[in-house]
Amino acid sequence: MNIILIGTGNVATVLGEQFTRAGHRIVQVFGRTEASARELSGKLESTYTCSWKELIPEADLYVVAISDSAITGISQHIRLKDQLIVHTAGAVPAEVLQPVSGQYGVLYPLQSLRGQAPSTGQVPFLIDANTEGGLKKLKTLVRSIHSPFQVSNDEQRLQMHLAAVWVNNFPNLLYSIAFKICLEKELDFRLLKPLIAETAGRISIHDPWEWQTGPAIRKDQNTLEKHKALLVNHPNWLQLYSMLSEEIQRMA
Repeated sequence: MNIILIGTGNVATVLGEQFTRAGHRIVQVFGRTEASARELSGKLESTYTCSWKELIPEADLYVVAISDSAITGISQHIRLKDQLIVHTAGAVPAEVLQPVSGQYGVLYPLQSLRGQAPSTGQVPFLIDANTEGGLKKLKTLVRSIHSPFQVSNDEQRLQMHLAAVWVNNFPNLLYSIAFKICLEKELDFRLLKPLIAETAGRISIHDPWEWQTGPAIRKDQNTLEKHKALLVNHPNWLQLYSMLSEEIQRMA
């Protein structure tokens, strides 16, 4: 499959490398700056451009991997015939690409991508397209890189984007707070890593709620109050601790 990447950031880099390893060809990289476009195109052994007018008009797939706010502006710059164009955002409707081509859709990687493939090797996708032909092409693409996927509409994809924030962004905030607590009290944060790994590993087997532990679910008010007393110098953390503990008790 001949693919054009519009974007040079983390998502474009990881997807471009995965598609290339699967035997697809990145024929062109579009970037806002020549330096970033040249760098990524060099990795992918493709051509590059910083001009919308120089975008290759014939390709099998155009992948728009740019910021959510910039996606809506794509239609001001390019018009395709019926080539398939997709964006990679979780919270942007597919229809924003409707003015660009008769075939459009979404290829949303449900993974945290930071310029390199995830250590797990897994990049699940939520995909969608406005035509059967486009959807078939996206299924073929994600299967070629051995990725799990689900066909999802805009509302479902937005809900999954929300769920991803709960399992990725918020836990990382909690890890960061724990790290700072350990740093303040001269404790070794690395000792918590087996606990983190054990907790994460359990959810592959059961409903996470079945594994809920801690003083809140045990209604151990004495321990809860001791913990809160330790957080008096961090009122925001105290408020967060109290709210999460109350939610655990409510769900129980």
